[in-house]
Amino acid sequence: MSTSWLETQNDAEADKRASDFWSRHRAELEAGEFWADRIKKLRGEPVKRLKLALENLPLPASFREAAIATRALIREKRKAKDNYEEELALLYWLAAINSFSIPYSSVLQEPGYNVIESIPGKKLKNLPFTYHELGFEKLELLNKTDIKWLIELWGEPTAHTSLHEMHIDVWRQYENKLKNKRNRSEKEFISELRNFNATAQVSSEKKNSKELSLWLVVGILIIAFLIFGKC
Repeated sequence: MSTSWLETQNDAEADKRASDFWSRHRAELEAGEFWADRIKKLRGEPVKRLKLALENLPLPASFREAAIATRALIREKRKAKDNYEEELALLYWLAAINSFSIPYSSVLQEPGYNVIESIPGKKLKNLPFTYHELGFEKLELLNKTDIKWLIELWGEPTAHTSLHEMHIDVWRQYENKLKNKRNRSEKEFISELRNFNATAQVSSEKKNSKELSLWLVVGILIIAFLIFGKC
C-alpha cells in the first residue's frame, strides 16, 4: 500500500488507497494473518500498537485500538509524573475524527464507513474544532477516565457536539459524491448489460439464420435425391 489514509490529499488518492487497502487485506486473509490478529500481540508495546492502528484508519476497530494504545502511553507518563498533554491531545483528536462518521447513511443505504473512507484523510485533519466547542459528551471513543483527564488539564468545555454535526456540510458533500458515483456505476452496468443482450441477440439471430440455411440445403438435397433417385 503506497500511502496511509491520513496522508491522502485528494479524492483520487483516497480511491486508490481504498483499493490498495482492501487488496492488501484480502491477501492477508488468504495468508491467514489479519491486522487485528497482529495487533493483539502488541498489547505490551503501545508505540507499535498505535502505529499499526493508525495504518489501518479509518476502520472503526483501528480507532478503538489507537485509543487503547494512547491510553497506555498516558498511563506510563502519569506514573512517571511526566507531562502527557501531547498524548491526551492525540486521544482527543482520535475521538473527534471518529465522531465524524455515522453508523449508517440513509442517503446511500450503506454503512457510514463507506463515506468516511472516500474522504481524503488530510481533508478531515484540517477540519477546524476546539475542545471547548466540541466537548466530550458526543465523542463515543472516550471513556470516563479519558474525560477525567481532559477536565483536569483543559477544564470544562462550553458546548458538546460531534464533528459530524459541526461539519455536516462536508459529510453531505462526500455522501452526495459517493451517491453520484454509485449512480454512474449503475448506469454503466445497465448500459453494458444492454449491449451484451443486444450482441447476444444478434449472435443468436445469425446462428439461427445459419441453421435455417443449413436445413434448407439439407431439405433441397433430400428432395433432389427423392426425385432423381426414382428416375
